[in-house]
Amino acid sequence: MAQAHVVPNMTVEAEFSASGAYSLRINVDPRAFLAADPTSMPPVPASWYREQTPSQVAATHEKALEYLVSALVPLFNGQKVPLPACEIQAIDGNDNTPLQAETQEVHLLATAKGQLPPGANTFQIDYSKAASIPLILVQMQTGKAEPRPRVVFPGEVSPAYPLKAVVAQAAAGAPAPPPQPASQIYLVIAVSVVCILIIIGWRLLGYYRHYHRAHRKPGAEKM
Repeated sequence: MAQAHVVPNMTVEAEFSASGAYSLRINVDPRAFLAADPTSMPPVPASWYREQTPSQVAATHEKALEYLVSALVPLFNGQKVPLPACEIQAIDGNDNTPLQAETQEVHLLATAKGQLPPGANTFQIDYSKAASIPLILVQMQTGKAEPRPRVVFPGEVSPAYPLKAVVAQAAAGAPAPPPQPASQIYLVIAVSVVCILIIIGWRLLGYYRHYHRAHRKPGAEKM
């Protein structure tokens, strides 16, 4: 009997402020860069990270950065820009809090900060086909999240996200809007669950097709 693993994915929170700054918080499952087929590998235990020497930790972070640079490229007005420099820290893979003694599964959180290019009106992510795992993209303007997180599959470009409100606020020097109410936060969480279910269905469909091809009877394609 085969043991099933939770399907790995990458989560990106893109936030844009009225000052013209933006940040990308990228939650990376280490399986994405440790295995050619991340779905075949069980979740990475926190002990794998804790037991590394400082030089090994640096090498792990470098490998994660190389993967991110090759996997996703920010687009502003449809034009590619380099991924800003990232700071990486280990986090709990279950609740996204900093790594603790009781943490069982480890993820890496990469935080990139930059300034919007002049005249930027839209934002997208070009997600490489080589990334091999789905991406969940949450976009927000000064703490107010879009109510519909996007699922982006390898080889796709996310839909254009309008930045006109951010640009207008930056030009007018308008104060930031108040934080979103709890109801909107719950909505984002609920939609995120739906996105995860879509990802799982995507993987199961692939397994079904593989199983069907492997067990097809000789001559069946002629019927």
